[in-house]
Amino acid sequence: MQEIQLLETRRQWYAAYIDGNVGLLDHIESDDFVLINEVGLLGKLDQLGSIAEAVAGGKWFARGSRAEDDIVKLMPFGELVSIYGQGRVVGDARTRPNLFFSELWRKLDGQWRVLSLHFTRAATQPL
Repeated sequence: MQEIQLLETRRQWYAAYIDGNVGLLDHIESDDFVLINEVGLLGKLDQLGSIAEAVAGGKWFARGSRAEDDIVKLMPFGELVSIYGQGRVVGDARTRPNLFFSELWRKLDGQWRVLSLHFTRAATQPL
């Protein structure tokens, strides 16, 4: 049951990201959320501000885009769950790269919250 709730919250989080719904992202991400990618470290407020700016400028994902996992694994560590794998964004006219990702989740006040996301472009197609 815990796994189903976590995966549903994760699905909502990715849908909010692709839709540019910073309100829902703010709700699901922990206050000290950090994004790590090839550019560096980005805190929650900077991440949400960048998304809002891109959405307002019409430079965000096209309608109908969605996240699709090719590989997803869950690894519980007591109160924390690490989720890692490979996926991509589909449904957009642009060709998007495959990404490797790792996320850290924790249940806080009865709700799953994401603490961090690390992603990097995959050099190969999914196995």
